[in-house]
Amino acid sequence: MGDFIQLFSAQSKPDEAFFLEKGEVYFFISEGDKYAIKGKNLIIGSTEILLNRFLEIGSNRLETAVTNKNSIIKRLPIDKFLSSLYSYSFILNVSMVIAKQVFLSNQIIDRNLKGMKSGDDRVKEIALEYYRIILRLKKEYDKRRLPWLKDIITTYETSLTFKRGEAFGRASEQSRINSEVALSDKLIEFPKDSIICEEETVGEEMYILQSGTIDVYIKGNKVVSLNETGSVFGEMALLLGTKRTATLKARSNVVLTRIAKKDLREVAEKQCDILIDVVSSLAKKHYLNVQKISSINQLLVEQEIDREFKEQEKQKINTQRMYSELLSLKNTIEEACESHDADFLSDMVDQF
Repeated sequence: MGDFIQLFSAQSKPDEAFFLEKGEVYFFISEGDKYAIKGKNLIIGSTEILLNRFLEIGSNRLETAVTNKNSIIKRLPIDKFLSSLYSYSFILNVSMVIAKQVFLSNQIIDRNLKGMKSGDDRVKEIALEYYRIILRLKKEYDKRRLPWLKDIITTYETSLTFKRGEAFGRASEQSRINSEVALSDKLIEFPKDSIICEEETVGEEMYILQSGTIDVYIKGNKVVSLNETGSVFGEMALLLGTKRTATLKARSNVVLTRIAKKDLREVAEKQCDILIDVVSSLAKKHYLNVQKISSINQLLVEQEIDREFKEQEKQKINTQRMYSELLSLKNTIEEACESHDADFLSDMVDQF
């Protein structure tokens, strides 16, 4: 590789992290999708270790990483990496690097989406509905670990309709704190209809939802509601000093734990598991971003192939195929609900 040294390749085993004393590391998601992390005293290669250790997501390396010969970099064994996570300065370092990777991979997603044609609105509508149904099933499986749910997900998530919906869907993985938060001095209440934070403003706090419901708006459009205790938002703005990407409005009276950047060390000393949950959630966002980039690239290839056919006829065939897949998914869920008495999915089935 000339003047470059490969640290690891995509799909290799994540058996160590790296300490970048100075220089830069280039990450290749694909030949055309790459970004660089540069600076001094940075922990590199953490995502997959965190996925395996804290989220039970068996993952090999997501990307290929290379550095130039002028960089100074040292290997960091996994056992030393994991034991160091309970040091405030170390986990903050890891969190900021992964947050930067999420930010940069988000930029790749936005760039590649601009090159995609959605086709007609019906295609996009079908794909998004299919995608959101699978996401709901995955969420229920994470809670209940029911084998029949896993079977449905495995069968249907390989569909190109899912890949298309994944590419169009802009909702990102929601960070959550799994452990009980005992920071009573950080509680703050927002009355119904009040604005918690605004899009395009600089944020220096992150929030953990304790009770109530929050509506999330992007460019004036409501995209999702948050009502699960432990939901986290604002961590990217806090860690990177970037502008907030959404406006959050209290739909009901809302109680939050508010953590400012200046409070992070105090929080780590009182409840280190909060930062462990935050960095693990960031690792999952990085993981899902890489998957999404792969899905978009697959559709870009399909789009190129489609140009060789009559667009109108091809579009009609695609729409019919996708609608058939959506109906098949819905029928499978309805049958499974009846045979397994899955009342927890009844609200979703009622919307079919």
